[in-house]
Amino acid sequence: MSVTDAALRPGAHLYRGPDGAWRYHLPGEGFIRITAPDQLLRTVQPALHGMTDCTATVQDEDAGRFIAALRERGMLAAPPDATPPGEHIRPLRTILVVGDNPLGRTVAGLLAGEAEAVRCGPAEPSSVAVVDAVVCCAGWLPDVRWQRVDQWCSEHGTPWHMAYLEGTRWYLGPMAVPGRTAGYQDVRARRLAACGVPDELAAHWSYLDSERALPPVPWPGRAGLAVLAGLLVGDLLSYRDTGEAAADGVQLAVDLETGEVDRHPVLPLPVVAR
Repeated sequence: MSVTDAALRPGAHLYRGPDGAWRYHLPGEGFIRITAPDQLLRTVQPALHGMTDCTATVQDEDAGRFIAALRERGMLAAPPDATPPGEHIRPLRTILVVGDNPLGRTVAGLLAGEAEAVRCGPAEPSSVAVVDAVVCCAGWLPDVRWQRVDQWCSEHGTPWHMAYLEGTRWYLGPMAVPGRTAGYQDVRARRLAACGVPDELAAHWSYLDSERALPPVPWPGRAGLAVLAGLLVGDLLSYRDTGEAAADGVQLAVDLETGEVDRHPVLPLPVVAR
């Protein structure tokens, strides 16, 4: 039986320890001792580790039972998706990056090798309608403008991503896919509903929109910008390749000073609740 169509779960290892016994290891200090003939394990290990150029082919029934036992215990990766090639692919030929600032320029630079065209400029109904995705990179939250962007993207079915600074934490997403995931207006409504002083929160957003006497945005250095931009672009590329963002339906709160990343799931609200 050929084992080249079987693979360990992502991050797992199958290896022979210094005592001669074989182990299956998963991240998180999960160690499972494997009892099987040493020669069998040596033969199937390269294929299970995804070495597609190996010639490991085992003909006896023991190999079949071994692979079946691993699969039964959830120790193998899921079988390849039977969906026809290209079915999940979402074209991202042209991407609009909104935000003439350090983060916007970093995002545009990362996307340059991933999209046919990266446009930089403001979001308008006409520009949103002719691109495959929009990424809005702001400093302080532009509440009124993002409500408009959310509406325009919803009307044209254009996915869009967002990042802004609040206090000392950067908030990313969730990446909004119209008709499927939460958008900015969902996030906004849920924040107001959860806030003990919603009027004060709304007034603060209004002040930020006024751009009067705002303190300068403390933009991070190159390393911090790379982290934020990488998370944004990673979501876009995951959506392109799988139909789902890497942080699908989740807003990330990133503290670059401490390295902490909190995940806040956000569900779309019924239209009448917005």
